[in-house]
Amino acid sequence: MLRGLLIAMIRRAADVDDVLQETNTVLWRKRDEYDYEREFLPWACRIAQLQAMAFFKRVRNDGQATLDDRALEQIAVIATKQVVNASSHAEALAYCMEKLSSQHRQLVESRYCESMPVTQIAMQEGRTADAVSMTLYRIRKTLMECIQKTVAQEAHL
Repeated sequence: MLRGLLIAMIRRAADVDDVLQETNTVLWRKRDEYDYEREFLPWACRIAQLQAMAFFKRVRNDGQATLDDRALEQIAVIATKQVVNASSHAEALAYCMEKLSSQHRQLVESRYCESMPVTQIAMQEGRTADAVSMTLYRIRKTLMECIQKTVAQEAHL
């Protein structure tokens, strides 16, 4: 998640890796300051943002062109919201996958985790590829509805 945030802000892979390592070092050093009553990800994202800002300050002092601090802060805020949303959606997906029947869960895992072609799944199950595709469509729709409902309920807590 932090890598995604930093990629949104920095772009160049080598620089992202450097700033991510610095971020992890700061997170480790400040671990005793973390308030366990609050969510970890926003706290970690803020530290990553600050490390990215420090990186840009160093780059700017080296004479390289960068965005101004206000623009960087706006990018960081948007990227952090996306990271936090992605995290809550991933948690909701895991919850919703558990609610599926074992047969449907296996079908999703075969297709999307193992990248098995629909035709191969159909052959294994003795069904047509169209039937498997339609079942996958219905499962995806069910998962999407479940994720949206779960995320909406979490937002109201």
